[in-house]
Order: sequence, then C-alpha cells, then structure tokens
Amino acid sequence: MGISILSTGCFLPEKIVTNDDLATFLDTSDEWITTRTGIKTRHIAVGETTSTMGAKAAAQALERSGLSPDEIDLVICATVSPDVCCPMVSANIKKALQIESAATFDINVNCSSFIYAIAIASSMMQTCGYRNALIVGSDTNSQIIDWSDRSTCVLFGDGAGAAILTKDDRRGILSSHLDCIIDQDNMLYCANKIDPTPFSDHAVQGADTKVSMHGSGVMRFAIHAFHDAVEIVTQKAGVKLEDIQLIFPHQANIRILYSAAKKMGIDMDKFYVDIDKVANTSCASIPIALDLAATEGKLKRGDLIMLIAFGGGLSSGAMLLEW
Repeated sequence: MGISILSTGCFLPEKIVTNDDLATFLDTSDEWITTRTGIKTRHIAVGETTSTMGAKAAAQALERSGLSPDEIDLVICATVSPDVCCPMVSANIKKALQIESAATFDINVNCSSFIYAIAIASSMMQTCGYRNALIVGSDTNSQIIDWSDRSTCVLFGDGAGAAILTKDDRRGILSSHLDCIIDQDNMLYCANKIDPTPFSDHAVQGADTKVSMHGSGVMRFAIHAFHDAVEIVTQKAGVKLEDIQLIFPHQANIRILYSAAKKMGIDMDKFYVDIDKVANTSCASIPIALDLAATEGKLKRGDLIMLIAFGGGLSSGAMLLEW
C-alpha cells in the first residue's frame, strides 16, 4: 500500500495585477519584467488572508476527494506569511472545514515547504496509523514584500493550493530528497518585526521586515539544487528522466527553469509552467501548479511526476511519485 495524492484544490484572489499596473508606480515595464522573469500577471489578496485562502483551497480538495471532514487525520499548512501567530493557520483551516479531530501544525521551510510537508505527512501516516492527510500551501506575499523595490515586488503573487494524501493500492510516493545549505550571505531574507520591551530597547523595524533578495546568488543556488535533486530522486527510485511525464518546479523565475533544463538536457515541454499567470506564490507554488495541471487534463492516473522546490534557508526538496 502506497501513499498517493487523492485530490487537489487551489484558490487565487480575484484581484489580478498586470505588469502594466506595476509600471504606474515603479520604474519598470511589461517588457522588462517579462524578459527577466517570465511573469505577466499575479493575483493579489484584497481582504483575503493566508488562512481564508488556505481554507478555500482545502475545501475544494476535500470536496473532490469524496471524503468527509471526519476522515481527515492530519492537517499541515506550509506558509511563510501566517496572518496570525496563534492559533496556527492549519488550525484555522481545520476549523473552517469542520474537521473535528486531527493532528494539526504549520511548517515554514520557505518555498520548499510543500514538499517537506508531504514528506512529513507520509512519514506520520506510516508511523501513526493515519489514513488521510490534508496538506495546504498558502501565502500572502503581498504583505511581506517592499512595493517600492522592483527587484522583488514584481516576482510575487498570493494564493493557496492543497492536496489530500491517502493510503491506497497505487505506488504513490516513490522517492524524496530534502536538503538545506547554509545561506552565508543572507541572499534571501525577511526579518520579523521586533518591538522594544521593558527589558530591551532592541527593535527591528522598516525595510528589514520586508523580503530582500540577491537574485543572482539565489539563481545560482537554485540551478545547482535543481540538478542535484533530480539526480538523487531518480536514482533512489531507479527511474530515468525520460520515464517522467511531467515536472512541477517551484515557479520562481522562468530563467531558472530554462537554465536548469539546459544544464540537464531536459526539454522544457516536460515542465509545467504557470509563472506567467500567477508569479511566485512561495509555499503555494507547487500545489497550485498541480491543481491547474489536473483541471486542465494534463495529468492521468499512473503518470510519473516530479516535484522540485528551492527557497530561503537555503532549502531545497524534490519528490518523485505516481499520480
């Protein structure tokens, strides 16, 4: 008995922001953004939160699964932008779906979080006797980016994606790889706001609490991590690249995908790409792509697919599974 993806769901805010919209207050243009990132539009939350977006994506996945809320044994939310510190976002999602009793927690491994969450869930399903797990990736990046910094704010969007894992007679997850190397130079960084206390006047305010990134360094890391992850998960599973129907990479920058594909001799047709429409949605990136591909009819049962992510930390992860 394997652990497989039973169903998916996603939610994207109604508000769509184009590159031309950004050009009204930034020194940029549609051509500048498109040629450097591959992004044309992104969805931006207006009233939605990380919790509410996650709940809507999760509700869609639950409805498509045919399961009742009481059949969910585990809820994990992957996010870098929780709307609340307490309770955790996963608890808000659980409450919204009326899941009465299930182990519940959030994780933050930046943009690699969804793959980590699946790996953690599958391990808990094997050791704790859980049969069904709800995994959600949800991020409101618009709340943590500096909208005056064109090097970062053009890259991100908001949204949520979800998947339900179940034990069944398919092979399911075949292999996985998780890694994190030291980010010596803080190439990808976002501080929490720290207020002074009666015992300390130390505070972190202003731009430090927004995302900062050294793009060229992150790109070099991502291409290297991509190459290593592909080799490791295929070798572990005894699978050749040509046997894989579709690769779902983290949607960070189209140039990263082009460079990784060229380095490994992979045809870009093997990549599912939606960055042009949704931009970088951080923890939601891969589950949104999975759901869009499924609803577009690009996935069929028995397909071998690969998930690959890279992000702050500097973290990375990959997973090979049978759809």
